[in-house]
Amino acid sequence: MFSVIMATYNRGRHILPSIQSVLRQTYQDFELLVVGDCCTDDTADVVQALASPRIRWSNLSERGGSQAFPNNAGIEMSRGQYIAYLGHDDLWAPDHLQALADLFGHNLQPDFVVSGAIFHGPRASNSRWVTGIFSDGDAVLKHFFPPSSFGHRRDVADRIGKWRYPKEINAPVDADFLLRAAKSGMNFVSTQRITVQKFAAGHRYLSYMSQSSDEQERMARRMARPGFDGYLAAELAKAKAANTYMIVVHPDYERFEKGQLATQIASNKGIVRPELRNLGRREVIKQDNSPKALDWSALPAGGDWVLWVGCNPRPKLLVPFKYAGKARIRLDLRHPQREALTRLKLSVNGQPTVASISGARQEGLLWNAKATFETALRKDDHTILELHLNRLQRPAAQSGGIGVGDIEVTPLGWRGIVAKGTQLLAKFRPAR
Repeated sequence: MFSVIMATYNRGRHILPSIQSVLRQTYQDFELLVVGDCCTDDTADVVQALASPRIRWSNLSERGGSQAFPNNAGIEMSRGQYIAYLGHDDLWAPDHLQALADLFGHNLQPDFVVSGAIFHGPRASNSRWVTGIFSDGDAVLKHFFPPSSFGHRRDVADRIGKWRYPKEINAPVDADFLLRAAKSGMNFVSTQRITVQKFAAGHRYLSYMSQSSDEQERMARRMARPGFDGYLAAELAKAKAANTYMIVVHPDYERFEKGQLATQIASNKGIVRPELRNLGRREVIKQDNSPKALDWSALPAGGDWVLWVGCNPRPKLLVPFKYAGKARIRLDLRHPQREALTRLKLSVNGQPTVASISGARQEGLLWNAKATFETALRKDDHTILELHLNRLQRPAAQSGGIGVGDIEVTPLGWRGIVAKGTQLLAKFRPAR
């Protein structure tokens, strides 16, 4: 009945909760096609170790940088009447395929069946949105539904064409696929119930640099406990009360350049990053307005950009320098309240540390302070700083939360001294 396609890229063991949510379906007439976008990690070993006859693994020989290419390959491999998709970091409730099957077997004969989904913002952000529940078949022209929430007849790709190359379209590949189907007059129906838990990697800054499945494992345990239907009903009521119900809508994609959104999404995930450079002297990282998912939003201040924390209580920052030793890092902090700039907890590449804070000074409506700490940088990769914000430092009704301006990075130890000395010698060496 169903060919379930799971596109993946270097998810490793963290793909297991998603796969297990497929294997636990009450409706068992399916095959699961896990298709790697030229994975270079141990994902193949993780999938094949499951040794399930329902699972087929395939790894593309070239990286496409999008779910479009694995999805197309999966459709070509498929043997089912219907195609369903599951993101490699999303979860299905056990009755998801049954909900789709019930409507595909209905005399309405829909082309697409869409189930309700909860978009989960970053952990502890209390940000959630509900989508996929509608009665009007034209809702797809306005509302976005993640691929994990829908299934379609196998011949849909023959009728509207394959998933498209992201650099050649204005919309993200999933939105483009949905809108082409909707504009061609295909029939969409909703299951009217929530069966999908969506943990969007694009909402979690640098998520591909520090893979985790903690959120998925917690949700899987919640699903297995009694009372999960009550949890879903409560979340639906909360979303309606907070105006986060059916608000995930398509923007005007034509205002973006072709491939622009694909690049922004890849930057949010940490797939596309700034150039990694050797740290040989004091460097200053100037902030810019490049997208940083739900962690930060940028605003200009005095000719420079300042990052203001979003809904993630543990926002990340990227240090684009490598160094075989310790470095001193200094963050330029801003906040409307002086009390919020007395202490800063953070982790560096997952290791906790505490920064010392200089005396705050007031400039206009904001207080400024410097947070300084020493830490080892990675020798061959970007370093990730993760701030652990307290209640005062997070956004609130009376405060926009903490802001970060320039970041100074200074090498410490003999390696930094040697590098600096070499630069000085080169600068003052007489010409031959």
